[in-house]
Amino acid sequence: MKAQFDIILKNGTVIDGSGSKGFMADVGIKGNTIESIGKLSEKSTIQSFDIKGKVLSPGFIDVHTHDDNAVLKMPECLPKISQGITTVIVGNCGISAAPVRLQSKPPDPLNLLGKTEDFTFPNFKSYIAQVNKVRPAVNVAALVGHTSLRINHMGDLYREANAQEVKAMSN
Repeated sequence: MKAQFDIILKNGTVIDGSGSKGFMADVGIKGNTIESIGKLSEKSTIQSFDIKGKVLSPGFIDVHTHDDNAVLKMPECLPKISQGITTVIVGNCGISAAPVRLQSKPPDPLNLLGKTEDFTFPNFKSYIAQVNKVRPAVNVAALVGHTSLRINHMGDLYREANAQEVKAMSN
């Protein structure tokens, strides 16, 4: 008889992300998919783990990261997933890996994301394509940093952009 699940996590407190109070349940997993949540003591499985006293929850979102290039260089994202983080928001603090066309070393604060050779995405579409190709272990939601836009169209980042530069940054 073939097992119904690969893994059953038994007796965990399930937080389902709906805002409802946690509840005790078993979680049946087949492959990479949660197939069932409830009382599964009568179901067959390859492995089971009693997780009484532990919490099962949807992943957490890290809303303030500078992981723009890190998700590409280390797609396993172990520092994130080991903490239960399943989604990162990149492009914070006005800096993003794309769209950037550097003529020299990245200025402060853009250099927080890496060295000149780390900025290889002249447009946002190319960055998204690389994220999709690499397939990081976390979901990536990306903001476009204003410093990244300004560096492409202005020589001096410390002055106000003129109308022509604002128009160029908007396209």
